[in-house]
Amino acid sequence: MQLAVTNEQMRAAEENAGKNGISAMKLMKNAGEASYSNISRILGGVGDKNFVILAGRGNNGGDGIVIADLLTENGASAILVFVQDLPKSETARQCYSTYEKVVKSCIYVHRQDAVKRAIESCDAVIDCVFGTGFHGQLEDNLKELFSFVDENCPGVKISIDVPSGIDSDTGEIADCAFKPDHTVVLAAMKKGLYSHPAFESCGKITLADIGIARSFYDSCEAVLSDEVLREFLPARPAVSHKGTFGKLLNISGSAFYTGAALLSTNAALRMGVGLCTLATPARVINAIAPAVPETTYLPLEQDFDGFIDDKAVDMLMIELENKKYDALLMGCGLGDRKATADLTEIVIRSADCPVILDADGLNAAAQNINVLKESRQSVIVTPHPAEFSRMTGRSVPEIQRDRIAAAKSFAKEYNCIVVLKGVNTVVAAPGGETFVNTTGNAGLAKGGSGDVLAGMIASLAAQGVQPLYAAAVGVYLHGLAADTLAAKRGMAGILPRDIPEILPDVIK
Repeated sequence: MQLAVTNEQMRAAEENAGKNGISAMKLMKNAGEASYSNISRILGGVGDKNFVILAGRGNNGGDGIVIADLLTENGASAILVFVQDLPKSETARQCYSTYEKVVKSCIYVHRQDAVKRAIESCDAVIDCVFGTGFHGQLEDNLKELFSFVDENCPGVKISIDVPSGIDSDTGEIADCAFKPDHTVVLAAMKKGLYSHPAFESCGKITLADIGIARSFYDSCEAVLSDEVLREFLPARPAVSHKGTFGKLLNISGSAFYTGAALLSTNAALRMGVGLCTLATPARVINAIAPAVPETTYLPLEQDFDGFIDDKAVDMLMIELENKKYDALLMGCGLGDRKATADLTEIVIRSADCPVILDADGLNAAAQNINVLKESRQSVIVTPHPAEFSRMTGRSVPEIQRDRIAAAKSFAKEYNCIVVLKGVNTVVAAPGGETFVNTTGNAGLAKGGSGDVLAGMIASLAAQGVQPLYAAAVGVYLHGLAADTLAAKRGMAGILPRDIPEILPDVIK
C-alpha cells in the first residue's frame, strides 16, 4: 500500500529502517539508484547525454552525488554543481568521500559562467538541493539560479523527492521555486505535495521504492491503489439473489435536474446493488423511466416548479418506517428548497442505515451543520471544495492548501466520513483513517460526475461494504473509469454517463 507521509513520519521510518539493518548510506545508495533508473526511463536512456546535477548540502545532495556517479558510469556527461557548500549531513559527507571520481570534477555555484554554460547546453537538470529539508524562503542566489534554469534550460527538468522551494509538509511554495517537468518522489509520497498548487508544481510524479518496508511507517495516510480495491470490493457469491446485494433508496431529482436522478441511479445499478428505489417527483419519473427500467420508483408530491414539496417529506418518513433499506442516497438534483432542508435533517436524525449526502443534501445540511452529530448511523458527505466551504465557513483557497487536514478535522468534529472531491480526492473517517486518491483526470470536470460518484458509493454501502471503504473504493473506481476512457478517447469527450457504462469492464 502506498503512503502519504509528513517529514517527521519519514524520518521515523528511516530510523526504523536503520534499526532493522538498513543503514543510512544504504538508503542513500538505493535512492540514487532508483532516481537514476527513473531518469533513464524519462529520457529514453542516458548514453551520450549531458546532465547538470544541482546538489545541496544535505541528504538530497548526497542522492545527487550517487546519481552523478551512475550517470557517468553509463556513458553520460554529468556535471555536479554544489549550490551552497560542501555536504554537511553525516551520510552526505560519507557519500562525498566515497565517490571521489565524480566529486573531483564538480564545480561550485560561484563559478556562474561555467554553471550557466552547462545549463544552456544540457539534456537535463537534476534538482537535488533540498528534498524534504526546505522551509521558508529561498536565498537570493538560489532564486537567481532556479530562474535561470527555468528560462534557459533546453532539456528536461527533474526534481528528486521534492522540488526545491516547496515545503513538503505544508505544500507552501517559495518565490522562484524549482519548476520540474518530473518529480521522482522517494520511498513515500510527501503529504504536502497533495496540497494545491503544490501538486500542479511537481510536473509528472513518479514514486520510487528505496527499500523502506511498510511496517517501518507509523500512522500515515494511505494512497488508494488496486490493492485496496481488491480487498474491499464486494464478492458475488454463486448462490445469491437480488436481496443479497442490498437495497438502496435514492432520493434525487427534480424537473430542473432530471439528469442527476438518472445518473446516480444508473451508477448505483452498474456498481452492483441488487435493488434500487428512486424517490423523485412524478415529472422526473415520466422523463427517465424508459432509460432506467431496472429501478423501481417512489413518486413524490411536487410543487408547481417540479421540486419535492412538504407532503413528500411525510411520505418518505412513512416509507423509511415501513421498509428496510441498506443505504440511503440523498441530494442529487433535489434543488435548494425548504422541503429539501427539512427532509435532510429528518433523514440524518432518523435513518437506521448509512446515509450518503451529495449536492443539495450538502447545501441543506450546511444550514444546520451540527445535525450531522445527531445521526444514528454513518453519514458520508461528498462535497467539492465550494460546498465544503459552505459547510465549514472556510475559504476555498484555505481548504485547498491542506486538503487532508481539512477533511480529517471535519470528519472528527462531526463524526462523519468526508469525501473531499477534486484532484487527489481525500476520504477521511472520524477515527483519523484517511485515504488519498490519485486516479481520475480533467475529463471528470463536467456537471453530473458527482452524481455518478454518489450513486457508486451508495451502491457499495448498500451491498454491505463498510462506509469508509465504500467511499474509498467508489472514489478510486470512479477515477479509474475516467482514466480508462481518457486512454481510449481523450479527456474532452468523456461524459458522466460514460462512467457507469464502462464500470463492469473496469471492475473485471
